Amino acid sequence: MKLPVFELVEKTAALLRQNRSMLEMMASQLQAIFAVVFTDNAESLVTITSRVKGEDSLREKILRKRLYKRYTYPEGIFQNLSDLIGLRVECRFLEDEAILYQSILKQFTQQAEDGYSYCPGNHEVRLDLRSPQPQTQNNGFSIYRIDGMYGEIGQSVRFELQIKAMVHVFWAEVEHEIIYKNNSYMLMDSFMKELLSLAYANLSLVDNQLYLIYKQTQAQSEPVQNYVRAGAVRSLFAKAISDLFYHKMRQSLGFTLNFRHSCDILSRYLLEKQVRLVDQSPVTVIELMSRINKVMSLDIDFEEPLVLEKPFRGEEPFTNILADHLLAQMNTDYEWNIFFRMLFVLEPGNNVEDFSALLLMLRDRIADPELYEPLYRAWSREEAEGFKQYLLIVAAHQMVADGSVQIIYEDTLDQMRERIRNLINELACHEPPKDRPRLQLWQGGDWN
Repeated sequence: MKLPVFELVEKTAALLRQNRSMLEMMASQLQAIFAVVFTDNAESLVTITSRVKGEDSLREKILRKRLYKRYTYPEGIFQNLSDLIGLRVECRFLEDEAILYQSILKQFTQQAEDGYSYCPGNHEVRLDLRSPQPQTQNNGFSIYRIDGMYGEIGQSVRFELQIKAMVHVFWAEVEHEIIYKNNSYMLMDSFMKELLSLAYANLSLVDNQLYLIYKQTQAQSEPVQNYVRAGAVRSLFAKAISDLFYHKMRQSLGFTLNFRHSCDILSRYLLEKQVRLVDQSPVTVIELMSRINKVMSLDIDFEEPLVLEKPFRGEEPFTNILADHLLAQMNTDYEWNIFFRMLFVLEPGNNVEDFSALLLMLRDRIADPELYEPLYRAWSREEAEGFKQYLLIVAAHQMVADGSVQIIYEDTLDQMRERIRNLINELACHEPPKDRPRLQLWQGGDWN
C-alpha cells in the first residue's frame, strides 16, 4: 500500500501521459510563435528549443516543492505547474539576453484580465512581465525566466520561457549534473561552492572575451589577434572537450582516463576544419561551443566498438599508411578508441568523412609548404617535390612504428615540424642527394 502522497504523484503523472501529445504540439507552436517575435533580433538569436516535462521530473518536483500540500487532486497540480512546457531561447552572448528581453517588452504591450501581457492581435500567448528581470536564482546567479500561459483564459496551459546565452546554457547543464542531481551530502560543501562560483566567473569571462572579439570584428578596426591569440581559443575548446568527456566517461564506466592531449588535437582539428585561425569568426566559435554543449544531452557508450560506414582509401601514401595503422588500432588500443570516439561524437558528418579529414589535417601539419620553401628555392621543383613526398612516407612509417596515440599529440607534431625544418634548411645548402638518405624523424618518443 502506497502513501497517499505517492498515489497523488502517480495520478498526476498519468494525467501528463494522457495529455503529452497535445502538450508537444503546443510546445512546437510556441517555438514557431517566438521565432516570429524575435525576427527583428535574429542576429542575437541562436535557436529556440522546447520540451514537455518528463514524468520523473514531474514526480521529483511535486515532492521537492511540496505541491501535494497545496493541491489535493492531480488536476490542481497539473494546471498550476509553471513549467509544464519549457521554452528556451538561446542567444550568443550575455549582452544578447537583455536585447531579446527588451524585444519581448516592446511587443507584449497589452494586458489581459489575469495580469499577463500579450501582443496585439494574439491574446492566446501571454507572459507575466510584472516581475523584474533578470531574476536571482538560489545559487546567486541571474536568469531571464518568465512565466507564460498558452490558450484561452481559463483553459490555458502554463509554460516557462528562459533566455540564456551560450555560457549560461553550458553552465546550466554542468550545474544540473553536479548539484541538482546529486542529493547526497557533500563534504567540504562550502569549498565546492567556491570552486563552482569560480568556474562560473571564468565562463562569464569567456563570454566577455568572445563578445569583444565579435564587436571588434563588426567594427573592422583592429585585428582580432589584439584581443585573443589563436592558441587561447584552442585552449578554451580543449578544456571544454576535456570537461565534457570526463563527465561522460565517468557516467558510462565509473572511472576516467587522462585524454588531455587528445583534447588538444581535437580542438585544433575542429577549429582548423572550419576556418583558418587567423580569420577565426566569433560566430564559428559560438557554433562549435553549441555543438559541444549539445553532446551533454547524449548517452555515450564507451564500451561498444567503433565502425566506419564504408572502407577507407586515401589518395596518397602518407594517409594510407597511417590509415591502415589507425584502423587496426581503433578497437584494440583503448587510447585510440577514446580519441576516435570523441572525434566521431563531436563531428556531425559520417565517420569515414571525419576519419579522412583528420588524416588530411595531420598530413598538412608536416606537409606545410612553408617548411619546404628553402628546398624549392635551392633545387628544381621536381627534385624538391620528390624529396618532400619521400619524407612524408618516412614520417608515416615512423609514426606507425611508434604506434601510440602520442604520435598525434600537439607537442609531437610540433617537434616533428621543427625536425623537418632543420633538416630542410640543412639539405638546401647542398646538391640534391643521389640516393635517398636514411632519416630518423620519430622513434618511440625520442628525437635524434
